[in-house]
Amino acid sequence: MTAAIKLFSIIILIVILLRLRLDLGLVMFISSIILGLLFQLGFYGIINNIYLAVSDPNTLELVGIIILVYILSGILRRTKSMDGIISSLLNIVADYRLILFIIASFLGLIPMPAGAMFSAPLLREIGQKNNMNAEEIMFANYWHRHVWEFIWPLYPVVLLYSSFIKVDVREIMILQFPFTIIAVSIGFFWMYTHLESNNNFKINYKDWKAQIFIFFKSVWSILLIIFLVLFLKINLLVSLSISIILLLIIKRISIKEVWELIFQDVSFKVVIMIIGIMLFKQILESTDSITQLPQFFSTIGINIWVVLFFIPFLIGSLTGVTISAIGVSFPILMPIMTQYGSLNLSMAMIVYIAGFAGMMISPMHLCLTVTINLSKADIVKFYKMLSINLLILIIISLLYIYVFI
Repeated sequence: MTAAIKLFSIIILIVILLRLRLDLGLVMFISSIILGLLFQLGFYGIINNIYLAVSDPNTLELVGIIILVYILSGILRRTKSMDGIISSLLNIVADYRLILFIIASFLGLIPMPAGAMFSAPLLREIGQKNNMNAEEIMFANYWHRHVWEFIWPLYPVVLLYSSFIKVDVREIMILQFPFTIIAVSIGFFWMYTHLESNNNFKINYKDWKAQIFIFFKSVWSILLIIFLVLFLKINLLVSLSISIILLLIIKRISIKEVWELIFQDVSFKVVIMIIGIMLFKQILESTDSITQLPQFFSTIGINIWVVLFFIPFLIGSLTGVTISAIGVSFPILMPIMTQYGSLNLSMAMIVYIAGFAGMMISPMHLCLTVTINLSKADIVKFYKMLSINLLILIIISLLYIYVFI
């Protein structure tokens, strides 16, 4: 049995286990153990790789950042900061289409499972007052929420991606910012060509300054992280810590409440998932099996560009989570993307785009399934709307990569 066949048997196993609805962390742990056994690492070899993966500074930093992101999300939700952002926007912005974008995208800055459900009721209220149908309301909510997933460092997938390609988060934000611009532009083009221009919300200009104050009072902690990371070039882990400590002091949150936040708001499933992915990567590297993949694809005549797109797209569509697509695909595809000892950024970005596209159309994606139920939208009409715009995003993004990267 060749190394390539062993690797593809592991991919098939991952797909089967995911279809059985097992947690990705458990799936990656099981797959890592079986991979080690297939390549005859032995019991002590596997134990040593587990130790190396768990003690790796990249793994520890990644886990720390993810825990802090969940704590920040919990604080913002408990202190009703997001309510302040939304209520102030409704009193500041005149064009309802712009309000749709701002609310959905602002809540998209806070990663949370099924996050679109939090903005769905607000967008439904705005949309119904402006003659939008259920599919249009759902699309505006779903699309604009995910425009940040290419660059926003609070998304675990961006951090994992940074760890894999060994490029600083700041550079990734700059490098992939055009993808966010493309996604935002597609969303705006759709809104301003498909939705009526009438507006049923009245702005209270006398209270405008007060609403601006409420907005910045509610959002300062997020803006502080952006400032520290991008402009002062402070490590994201440290930046998150500073923002959270200031929030705890200003909001007078007790130690007891902090512990409640940790145990109630932190998703330890995601932490285990990250460790499982890093273990899978570690065992793949220790077996040196993935270096044989490029030769295998060239032997059987499959174009490597097709492989680079298909594998992350498949994993993304099966799991509904971008981090799954990146976490499973990157360790396997890394030798294909590595040429003359350095990573081909064009290939890495194609893998990211493919994983994102797969996640967006996946019925496993919680944002999609939850908001379908909340909005009572026609799934066929919604998917038609989504697939057309997603195809445009893929084509323009690939053209950008081809021309500029």
